[in-house]
Amino acid sequence: MRIIEWNSQGAFRKKNDRILSLRPDILIIPECESENKLKFGDLTPKPTDFFWYGDSENKGIGIFSYSDYKFELLKIFNPRFRFIIPLKVTGKDSSFLLFAIWAMDNKEKPEARYIGQIWLAINYYSNLLSLPCVLTGDFNSNKIWDEKKRVGNHSDMVEFLKKENIFSLYHKQEKIEQGKEIHPTFHMYRKTEKPYHIDYFFASDLIIKDGFEIKVGKAKNWIDLSDHVPLTLELQTKTRLGKLNDLFSDHLTIKLKELSSDSHTRFADLIADLIEKAKKIDNLNGSIESLKKREQLIVKYEKLFEIDKLINELKE
Repeated sequence: MRIIEWNSQGAFRKKNDRILSLRPDILIIPECESENKLKFGDLTPKPTDFFWYGDSENKGIGIFSYSDYKFELLKIFNPRFRFIIPLKVTGKDSSFLLFAIWAMDNKEKPEARYIGQIWLAINYYSNLLSLPCVLTGDFNSNKIWDEKKRVGNHSDMVEFLKKENIFSLYHKQEKIEQGKEIHPTFHMYRKTEKPYHIDYFFASDLIIKDGFEIKVGKAKNWIDLSDHVPLTLELQTKTRLGKLNDLFSDHLTIKLKELSSDSHTRFADLIADLIEKAKKIDNLNGSIESLKKREQLIVKYEKLFEIDKLINELKE
């Protein structure tokens, strides 16, 4: 299986020939336009399956299958994390969870921007990380920026994933420490004298135990199209997910158990109401209406945890 990640810096419909010549089975494109703009069969070769999510039709994150692999958005998807997209990927030979990432800014909460978005997401999806997982995309992050104020920094993320037996494949293959990369994935303003390593493939031991190879593109071959180069991952995996329970209501029930006993007593009616509304959302089958209702519910869920934290701080 060949998975390729490449931030095309927009206008993928005009740039897809070169990346598709690498024959990906699965292709992840941050800064990708919507299907309406891509015009499958005209401007963009039609994939066998496709998922896109974004704030506007001009830029989001696109996931393409040019093989037998099919995508299914998990019901527990949290649209508050921009953009970390959890998909169940199923093919003839294997199945696994894919977290497609384009880490974005957060003007409302600067401490939760970029790597902060990923940190919050992996905590939210933590009960899934013991399953076969691949996390890939433009993380907009590196250990060299750890000192910046974040809800969780790059090293925090690496250590969190390590505890789940999920590792950065570039660093594992090259035997290089985080922050000391010698193969840049991004050149600011497309200038080769401004190199950074901010794109990654992380994967579970369950997936990589049968062997893998990762390649980082060379700037000279891509800088005319984008400020990023592609990452190509070759896998031999035969992993199977088995039965996956990703009901939003079940996930919310598990997370709400993390609240203090005091909050469970004070907000028992609210907690029960959140779970009942989550059950109704589970029946909406991933529709746009479902996503909007889910986001409204998650806002309440987040506020409840903020109040719980403040109560505990006041007690101390």
